Amino acid sequence: MIAYINWRGGNKSSGNVIENWCRDEPDSKTFDLTLMTTLLRNLTSMTPPFCGFEHLPPATETTTAADLARLKHYRNNLSHLDDSKIDISYFNIAWNDITSAIERLGGEQMKQECDRMKTKPLDQTNKEILMVIKNSCNEIRELKESIESLKLLHIEIKKSHALLQENHAAVTKAMEEHYISQKDTVPWNIRVRINDTITAWKETDDKTFINTRAAQCVLKCIQENDCVTITGSSGVGKMSTLRHTVIQLAAEDYDVILVTEPGDIVRFNNPYKKTLFCIDDLCGNFSVDQSDIKRWEPIIKNIKQILNEKQTKILAACRLQVYQDEKFDALSVFKSCVCNMLSENMCLSKIEKQSIAEFYLQTKASAIGDIDDSYDCFPLLCKLCYDNPELNVTEFFQNPYSVYEAEIDNLLKKGYFTKYCALALCVMFNNKLNAKLLTEDIDEITKTIIENTCESCKLDRGTSRLVLKNELDLLTHTFIKKEHNVYKTIHDKIFDFLAFYFGQTIFQCLIKNADNGLIKTRFLLEKRDDMDQLITVIPQEYQQIYIQRITEDWSKGNVQDVFNNINMRTPQFRQKYLRHLNTLNISYQKKLANICDKRKLCKNFSTRFDDTYDTALLHCCDMGDISLIKWCCNHGADVNRCSYKGQSPVMIGCAHGHTEIVKMLLDRRADFHKCDSLGESSVMKACEHGHTEILKMLLDKEGDCNKCDNLNRSPVMKACSHGHEGIVKMMLDKGADFDKCDSLGVSPVMTACEHGHTGILKMLLDRGADRNKCDNLDRSPVMKACIHGRIEIVKMMLDRRADFNKCDSLRRSPLFMSCKHGHTHIVRMLLDREADYNKCNSLGQSPVMEAYKDGQTEILKMLLDRGADYNKCDDWDQSPVMKACKHGHTEILTMLLDRGVDYNKCDSLGESPVMKACEHGHIEILAMLLEQGVDYNKCNNLGGSPVMKACEHGHIETVKMLLDRGADYNKCDSLGESPVMKACEHGHTEILKMLLDRDVDCSICDSLGKSLVYTACKHGHTEILKMLLDKGADYDKCDKWDRSPVMKACRHGHSEILDILLDRGADYNKCDCCDRSPLLLACIHGHTDILKMLLDRGADYNKYDNLSEPPIMKACEHGHIEILAMLLEQGVDYNKCNNLGGSPVMKACEHGHIETVKMLLDREQIIINVIAWESHL
Repeated sequence: MIAYINWRGGNKSSGNVIENWCRDEPDSKTFDLTLMTTLLRNLTSMTPPFCGFEHLPPATETTTAADLARLKHYRNNLSHLDDSKIDISYFNIAWNDITSAIERLGGEQMKQECDRMKTKPLDQTNKEILMVIKNSCNEIRELKESIESLKLLHIEIKKSHALLQENHAAVTKAMEEHYISQKDTVPWNIRVRINDTITAWKETDDKTFINTRAAQCVLKCIQENDCVTITGSSGVGKMSTLRHTVIQLAAEDYDVILVTEPGDIVRFNNPYKKTLFCIDDLCGNFSVDQSDIKRWEPIIKNIKQILNEKQTKILAACRLQVYQDEKFDALSVFKSCVCNMLSENMCLSKIEKQSIAEFYLQTKASAIGDIDDSYDCFPLLCKLCYDNPELNVTEFFQNPYSVYEAEIDNLLKKGYFTKYCALALCVMFNNKLNAKLLTEDIDEITKTIIENTCESCKLDRGTSRLVLKNELDLLTHTFIKKEHNVYKTIHDKIFDFLAFYFGQTIFQCLIKNADNGLIKTRFLLEKRDDMDQLITVIPQEYQQIYIQRITEDWSKGNVQDVFNNINMRTPQFRQKYLRHLNTLNISYQKKLANICDKRKLCKNFSTRFDDTYDTALLHCCDMGDISLIKWCCNHGADVNRCSYKGQSPVMIGCAHGHTEIVKMLLDRRADFHKCDSLGESSVMKACEHGHTEILKMLLDKEGDCNKCDNLNRSPVMKACSHGHEGIVKMMLDKGADFDKCDSLGVSPVMTACEHGHTGILKMLLDRGADRNKCDNLDRSPVMKACIHGRIEIVKMMLDRRADFNKCDSLRRSPLFMSCKHGHTHIVRMLLDREADYNKCNSLGQSPVMEAYKDGQTEILKMLLDRGADYNKCDDWDQSPVMKACKHGHTEILTMLLDRGVDYNKCDSLGESPVMKACEHGHIEILAMLLEQGVDYNKCNNLGGSPVMKACEHGHIETVKMLLDRGADYNKCDSLGESPVMKACEHGHTEILKMLLDRDVDCSICDSLGKSLVYTACKHGHTEILKMLLDKGADYDKCDKWDRSPVMKACRHGHSEILDILLDRGADYNKCDCCDRSPLLLACIHGHTDILKMLLDRGADYNKYDNLSEPPIMKACEHGHIEILAMLLEQGVDYNKCNNLGGSPVMKACEHGHIETVKMLLDREQIIINVIAWESHL
């Protein structure tokens, strides 16, 4: 056994115990109970207790393992008693529990031994020994306390002495620095220029700067860091933000120096003076200037040394594409802290843009309301409008093309052809440039497109695609973004600019090489008044090239792209294009007429119902171009070829009302009986869209007038739905079924009622249609009319003796629905016909209640005048008056009170109308109820009062009115919560002040022992806490689990709350029932500021909980690396183990906190208890 223990990692003392036990006569006096329990747990196949070995098992669990756990529990509790005292009741419980366990483990003999010990007298010798031990323990405790006090005193004296020495040295050094700092390192002429510049900046800043979250972030970063680089695209506001930050730091006594060349930082630095170096356009504008890099590189090391002295800061502004260039990596100091003004947390918010627009544009700001978030250069655009008042604001913001045009022109002027080409490629591939095209093998067509683009942009045709990719990466977040490995512009509007720009500069290259999508949407043959201003108008000399390109796309199977071309919308272009088609070879024309779109049919939900067409004939029928349709038919196009959705050419003609086209197709034997994927026929299409002449044509050819779609809707129903009276008559004359219902049970009569088509309804009723036919939810036609407020329809149905009391499946009557929707005339009409005004729905809600709920005053008066029951409650016992009070309907409440309504009637939760008024803050309603003598102290089933509801929801005037009436503000609910506690919980300071002025009980606690101070601390309400403490509230009062207000502040990270409590002398070492200290909770939840405050106050950082787990173990368990570092600095014991022998490093390993483990292992030698480790596993 000894060997086994040693192999498992047992310590030497454990081995000695086993040796003695094996060598000597067994004696319980020499037994180590903890060790024996550990051995039995690990060396036997014992099943652990249900709650584990570390907790007291329930009395019903009497297994051997449970009894061992029971003995260990009581042994640990008794051995850790600080004052050696236990309660008599606890002693009796513990004795009986231990005795029973011993009897089960050791048999009757051990039971008898326990019984003798219980009554065995304590002799004098034992008493004296115990007294000596007790006195010795007291003396030792006192000595320890004295020694600790002396140690603390000695430490304080040493600190004071060291502080005096430091102060003396600091004063001496400060005098020397002050003398040196007076010497200006900047030449006087440069100083004058800098001062003049900053003065001008400040004047502009004071007049025009709008503070933004980006500016706040930059200021915060430069205050916390030595070097900050502001990045972003042109016009985003980098320079104005930089200047504003400079002015803020100048106000903090920083000496601002504007850098004109890299050497200025070394030359003008003053190590004894707070200095801010300001750099604009760091390393170039559009691209990294290599000469600038070479000038900065030699002094980077010197700059780092200067910054390490913590007296100097550098603030730089840099174009984002420059910053992202790999060459910029050499200037690592400028990458230490970056503020990207295009990032999600720094870009201009909607409110900020509105503020900027209102400042610069003033009354014109509203003109850009819908487009103000379209551009990164929004501040620049606003300023340009301000500087050029003659500009049309709306037009300029819709077309800020000149800004971007100047940017791209500069690329050409400065020879940045690769960047220029990279942008052109984005346009060429229609804003969907896949990165794979620049890195992987590509087909010859794509390769030719890229080569042609390079040539048009003044690059060699053989320019490396990787070079182009690199330029695209550098343009990221300026013009370009990369999503899912595809390059595209950062905004669609930017692409509009680029497409238009390159449409002017490399037009021929675009026409021949650009993506089909670009060709069909970005070019027009003729200028139009309604065209987008960024559309490229094709010059006359290039129009034939454009037409040839379209035809080529058609021949490749891009049928949709050809016929969705924006030019196809104009008859003039279609005629011109048809003339071009007629010049082609006949076989080529036939090929075009019969070719289908090459797009593959997807099986996802959206494309299953895609209504696009895959042949030229389908498109021509949609456009209604007879000439092109004749051309298609004359060249062998299939007149019955359907679209993906199953629509045939004749069906499309019927839907669009192209009578001549339908006739032409019918003459060519088109199948008009064919239905689409929704089951709709050509006849139904004609009925739906009201094309009478086409319908007559189809019916004359024996079209089926009763053919229903997949939802069983008939052509007649379609016509009824859309109000085509002539179509309905024609169908009825042809013998169409006028009572045919759809799959929801809706009839043509109901459809006509719902949509208010009086003439159609009369026609149907005259033909004998069923006026009472209900749908699948038992809703009648008259109910449909009532819901939608169709007065004439309702009158007609009533005159035809329709059933106006017929209820639906939810037992709602037509009158109920009319009241619900506020249709006064229909309600009067139904009441005149003696409709049942007390008929309730399935929830017990009456028409009166619906009128109350929605504030329908006139309807309510009508119902009451007819004798409706105004005290009728629903299934939750909510009365009409309660609904009125809840929704704040003053006029309705007056009407009810005048009729003698029961205003004290409570619902099933025990809540009264006055409580509802208080909950929702309806002060006028409350006043009316109070005048009636309502019981304002009436509580609900949980004991909550009206004043408590008002306090909870923060209704100040409501609370005041109740208090003035003498409401009981100390009344608690069934949970022991009072109105003042609700105010504290929700942070309502004004209400708390009102209650405190009335001497509310500040010491009151709820049923869980939570005090007002406790509640305020838990929720972080600082002002509430101050008010309570000023009234003398107990800041150390704990709840029933011994959790203090300090503990709650630490648990939730409320540092300001904690600071207030500590200043008042709150006990920061007070533990809860689980022996958890405030410091331990701060460590669990990672609140570093809380921990620092507690450590500064001398909190015990080694205090462990009832599982013997110290704060450091909790920090390791949760991976709070900063917390761990703070504890280690205090000299905490990082090898301290818990009851299971688990160490901090074990906890960190278990939860996978790598940095935590590394930090612990770096601390000399970490001891790992192997037994505990393996038993835990």
